Amino acid sequence: MTVRQLAAVAALAFAGSVVVEVGALRGGAPDAGSVERLLAWYAAAAVLFAVGGWAVRSLPLRASLSATLAGGALLQVVAVGYSPTTTDDFWRYLWDGKVQAAGIDPYRYVPLDPALAHLRDDELFPPDPRTPEQAAEATAFGRTDVCTTRGVSHDCTWINRPHVRTIYPPVAEGGFLLLHVASPDEHRVRTLQVTLGALAVAVTAALAWARQRAGRDPRAAVWWAWCPVVWLEGANNAHIDVLGVLLLVGALGLLAGRRLVAGGALFGAAVAVKLVPVLLVPALLVRRGHVVLAAAAAVFLAGYVPHVAAVGTNVLGYLPGYLEEEGYSGAQRFGAVRLLVPDAAAPAVAVAVGVAVAVWVWRRAQEHPSAADALTLAGVAFVLVGPSQPWYGLLIVALVALADRPEWLAIAAAAYPVYQAGNLGVDNTAMQQWCYLTAAAAAAVGGAVRRRRGSAPAERPSSALPRERASRPARA
Repeated sequence: MTVRQLAAVAALAFAGSVVVEVGALRGGAPDAGSVERLLAWYAAAAVLFAVGGWAVRSLPLRASLSATLAGGALLQVVAVGYSPTTTDDFWRYLWDGKVQAAGIDPYRYVPLDPALAHLRDDELFPPDPRTPEQAAEATAFGRTDVCTTRGVSHDCTWINRPHVRTIYPPVAEGGFLLLHVASPDEHRVRTLQVTLGALAVAVTAALAWARQRAGRDPRAAVWWAWCPVVWLEGANNAHIDVLGVLLLVGALGLLAGRRLVAGGALFGAAVAVKLVPVLLVPALLVRRGHVVLAAAAAVFLAGYVPHVAAVGTNVLGYLPGYLEEEGYSGAQRFGAVRLLVPDAAAPAVAVAVGVAVAVWVWRRAQEHPSAADALTLAGVAFVLVGPSQPWYGLLIVALVALADRPEWLAIAAAAYPVYQAGNLGVDNTAMQQWCYLTAAAAAAVGGAVRRRRGSAPAERPSSALPRERASRPARA
C-alpha cells in the first residue's frame, strides 16, 4: 500500500476506535444484562485497533510517531470524559491519600476504623442509599454493596473491602498522597483520571525512547498508545498500574544503555507500585545483574522502612488475604493447568512450569537479553495463573510494544471475559481455560506467521533490555 492509503486506513480505523470507545464507556458499569454488549464493544475496539496499529506501524517514521502520540493522547482525553466504568479501586486511592495527608500511616487502620471517622466525607462515605427492604435483603443473602460486605452491615462507603488495610506498596501510596495534595476537593476523581491518562501518554514517549535507545524501531510504541486496554485502564479506570509501567519502561531504557544502578533503582520503584513486574527479574539477570538487583532491592526496601517502623507487619496490609480471596493458593486460579492435572496439583505444576521458563529466559539473558524473552516470561505466567484483573495486562501491553510482538496482545485481552465471568454466569475457572488458552494459541500462531513472513527481525542482541557492549563499559 502507498503512504497515502496507509494514512487513510489509519485515520478511518482511529475514527472508528473513538466511536467504539464512546459506545463502550457511555453505558457505565456493566451488570448481568449489559456485559455481553460491553464485551462486544471491546471486541470491536480490538479489531479497529489491530487495523489502525498495523497501518500506523507501516507509515514513515515521523508520521507514524506523530499519529501514535496524538492519537494515543486523544483516546485518553475521550476516556477522561466518562466516570470509571469497570472498577472502584480509585476510591481506595483517594482515601489512602487523604489519610496520609492527615499525618497517619496508610497501613495503620482499616477505612471503617472509628479512629479515622473525622476524615470521612460524603463523597467517600455517603448516606445509606438503600431502602430498609434492600438493606435486609443484602444482609440475608450475604451480598456486598456500599453498606454491606458479604452480608455484614457497616457504615456506608464506596471503598471496596473497607474492613481491611490497604494492599498497595509504598511508591503507589506516595503517588496517592501527591494526587491528594494536587486535587481540588470537588474534582478528585477527575484529577486522578487526568493524571493517569497523562502518565499513559508519557509511557508512549518512554517506549519510543527505549526502543530507539536499544537500536530498535520506535514506531512499535503504537501497540501501547492506541491499545483499548490502555485507554480503559488508564484515563478511564485510573489504575495506578500505569505509573508502575512508566517506571518499568524507564528502567529498561536505562538498562539498555548499561545504566545498571539507575535502571535497577527504577525497576525497584516499579515493583513498589505494583508487585507484578517482579515476574521479569530472570530477564534482568545478565552479566553484573547482581548490581541491578541490589539497586532494585535497595529502593524497594527503602520504601517500606518508614512504614515498618510505624506499623510493623501491618505493612503487608490485605495482601495475604487478597491472594487467598482471589484463589492464588489454588482454589480458583491455574485454570489452564487444571485441564492437564488434578486440581490439587495445579499450583505446584504451574510453579514448576513457570520456574522452567524463568530458567530458560535467564540462560538466554546471559548472552542475548531481549524484551521478547521478558514478554514470554510474563505471558506464560499469565496463561498459567489466569488472573482476572485486566489492569494487570498493562504490563503485557508495554512489553508487546518493547518487543514489537503484537500477537501477544491476546494475553492482555483474555482477562476481560474472565473479569466478567460472574456477570456472564460462567464458572471463573472454565472462563480462564477458554480465554487464556485461546489467547496463548493466538500468540503462538501469530508469532509463527510473523516469523515465516519475516515481517520483523529477531530481537537480538537486545530490545530495550541491557546488553553487553564491548565498546561501552557499564556505568554504575
